[in-house]
Amino acid sequence: MFVGRTAELALLRAELSAAGGGCARRVAIEGPEGIGKTALVHHALDGEAGVRVLAASGEESERQLGLGVIRQLAEAGLDGAEPEGSPVAGPEGFAAAGLKAMGQDPCAAGQAICDVIGALQAHGPVAVLVDDAQWADRPSLCALGYVLRRMRAGRVLVLVACRDLADPWLPDGLRRLLTGDGTLRVTLGGLSAADLAELAGQGLGPSRVERVPGLSEEAAERLREHTLGNPLHARALLEIVPLPVLEDAGVRLPAPGTYLRSFTRRLHGCASAARQLVAACAVLGGGCPLHVAAAVADGLDEPLNTLEEAISAGLLRELPGRLIDFPEPLARAAAYDGLGAGTRARLHLAAAAQAGDTGTALRHRAAAASGPDDVLAEELAGYAAKAAQHGQWREAAAHLELAAGLTEPTRAPARRDELRTAMLEHVLIGGDVLHAARLAGARTRRDADLGAMREADVRASHDSDPHAARQYVLGRLAFASGRFDEAAESLAQAWRHREPGFAADVAEQLAWLHLVTGDRAAAVSWARLAIEQPIQGAVARPYDVLALGGAPSAGAPPHSLAAAVALLGRDAPGEACAVLRQVVAGAEEDGLPHHRLLATALLAAAEHAAARWDDAVARAERALSEATALGQRWLLPCLAAVCVAPLAARGQHERALAHATAAMAAARGMRHAMGEAQAGLAMALLGVEDASPAAGAGDALPGDPFVPDPRPRRIEALVAGGRLAEAEHALTAFDESGPVRPAGPRGQAERIRLGALLLAARNVPRQAEESFGLALALVESGVCPVEEARVLLDLGRLLRRTGRRRAAAERLSAARAIFERLGARPLADRCGQELEACGLEPHAPVRLGLTPQELSTATLVAHGLTNRQIATELLISVKTVEYHIGKIYTKLGIGSRVALATMVATDAQSA
Repeated sequence: MFVGRTAELALLRAELSAAGGGCARRVAIEGPEGIGKTALVHHALDGEAGVRVLAASGEESERQLGLGVIRQLAEAGLDGAEPEGSPVAGPEGFAAAGLKAMGQDPCAAGQAICDVIGALQAHGPVAVLVDDAQWADRPSLCALGYVLRRMRAGRVLVLVACRDLADPWLPDGLRRLLTGDGTLRVTLGGLSAADLAELAGQGLGPSRVERVPGLSEEAAERLREHTLGNPLHARALLEIVPLPVLEDAGVRLPAPGTYLRSFTRRLHGCASAARQLVAACAVLGGGCPLHVAAAVADGLDEPLNTLEEAISAGLLRELPGRLIDFPEPLARAAAYDGLGAGTRARLHLAAAAQAGDTGTALRHRAAAASGPDDVLAEELAGYAAKAAQHGQWREAAAHLELAAGLTEPTRAPARRDELRTAMLEHVLIGGDVLHAARLAGARTRRDADLGAMREADVRASHDSDPHAARQYVLGRLAFASGRFDEAAESLAQAWRHREPGFAADVAEQLAWLHLVTGDRAAAVSWARLAIEQPIQGAVARPYDVLALGGAPSAGAPPHSLAAAVALLGRDAPGEACAVLRQVVAGAEEDGLPHHRLLATALLAAAEHAAARWDDAVARAERALSEATALGQRWLLPCLAAVCVAPLAARGQHERALAHATAAMAAARGMRHAMGEAQAGLAMALLGVEDASPAAGAGDALPGDPFVPDPRPRRIEALVAGGRLAEAEHALTAFDESGPVRPAGPRGQAERIRLGALLLAARNVPRQAEESFGLALALVESGVCPVEEARVLLDLGRLLRRTGRRRAAAERLSAARAIFERLGARPLADRCGQELEACGLEPHAPVRLGLTPQELSTATLVAHGLTNRQIATELLISVKTVEYHIGKIYTKLGIGSRVALATMVATDAQSA
């Protein structure tokens, strides 16, 4: 059972291959106990035909046995030997003679091993392995240094595995050899979460195969954090910890026996004061001040000396600022697990007395409680309410969980249920949908006595739990998780009770639900109903639903997402960005990731409109990654779709298409109508035709604040393809949708430019030029640099085609400068092609023997674009694209797009 370590295996096998070719190699492998040094070496050597392995290992109990490890190597040379006449007739004979001759002299012993290796090399490569060198006897280590200094040539690979090459037990000469330039040094860290999940999936015994079918990403990451990825300890935990415990972040993980034995031995080797300090740190947690730990331990006369002893034993470590911590999470778990129940309670009460804040003191008091305590439970609930008022939702949830645990389940079941429901709501508001789903599943399992935690457990509880608050919270969880049918059912049940405390929250959740499922009218109605409720929720944002639903949102706060939507509708992206930055910062301060992520998506869209494309992409992709990690699935289509426009503007079509495709897949998987419409818009921006019903759903397309309107690009492509009647019809429809088009200078200039393109195509150059001039007047001087450059490009093309090449070059050069400043590579290249056609600047270097237009077409083919997408990108007809591709194939002597992509890639590398 071996997982991970792909890179390390490749390194060792490369060294073995080099040794087999006659070039002696030495490798030092270091890492803590259980990290997999031995497994790595044996996995690298197993199956290597013809390699003779001489292996030895140190043993702590035999550390004083002189030349014990070297004798193991010599005996390995005797393994399988058969007497043949002379005692030194073969390698085995050299080994036997060496055992007799080495005595207690390290140099003589080292020479004997060199003789054995020299004899064995005649029969094939030799691998010499010394494992656990930190436990080897000093004479053997000195002899090993002798061997390494003389193994400069030959078919030999020497591998030394040690926990720490800085260990003072290693002789200085050997350490210099193992850390010098001639040695490959491999330092092993922990396995990744994915590797640990694979380790668990392989099964750890017949019973374990049934109990752990596989770890979720969250459980695997939790296991990695607790064990630092150490495979020995991870395997041991997987043997003893049930899967639900691994999945539940609220349950403390123990230390496995593989770690506990070593830790306990080191702890018991310390004086009583050091043990008391370690116990106090275990109760206080990591990063506690030394004076606080000393006060909790009680009775430490010399804390610094005590700390020094604990550090020397590897039990604690010192941090800057006289803080102390455990060297790894397992150390704290081992220390805490070793405390008796009474000792733990006493130390927790002492820690509560030393706590600098109420929340910490309450947590320690709760840990010291011996059973239900209604008074303490209410103190915890009161503190949670205050924490929630300050946006500390996760801290509030943690205190509510403790309060529920201290509430008597038989005497006050309703109060216990109320606390658990509030805890679940606070976790949800705090943004961690995955954790909330685990909590909901765990509670359902406890209540229904089910044996596995699945989403079906949560769904099964909807009908059986009549509590309105519980239905509201489960509905909110289902909505955030993208299970909209379940959300509708639960929220409808909650709304029937009309409980004043959360009626506004239920109405708002129903408003969001109808918005994302495509019923804008219902969304607006529910949002207005939420506003009308007498008690507003602490995190209410109903005005945002009104704005996104296309309804007037009078009364919305001036610094809100609704206000930013209105600014974008007035074509003021710069002002919208300023407002949205405040919205994002406010949501961060209030601890509301779901609102912050939605505002971040709109901020990225506003930055795209303001031509800050790098910022837009980076912001949207970070938000997409965070939403995925939190389980906020309802936001994924929008966040993915927002990434498309700025990437397309920079010419990164493959990344843009990947995001558009992901947005469409996520939306369809959830039946997320709004997300499907946004994904359809993103696809249309890339020239990809999609059969999604939502993509052609009339008023669902124009006016979306997150994704630009693709219709201008479509009209440009129709004009370029000579389909003028269709272009005119599309332009008329564009005019008729006036209320949903940007109302500012950019929108007006865009409309005039599109009309001018149609006039130019119909050979009415004077009117076209006048229209271009009107458009330019609206956006020049930095009002909208992208649209200004587009007008200059189209005007330059018109001037060139009417014979005014110098005037055309001036406009085209100005356009190219703007596009290059903005990073719009495709449009800048198009300007360059037009300038070359003017004949007023040197031609660009010819690549692959292709014209600039052919090279642009070939590059887009290599990026995976279809002929229709290339036509849209270059503003030419599909037939022209087909003509160029035919010419390219003829010139290059190829006949496929794959061959063309290969040639373009090779040419780009050599350019």
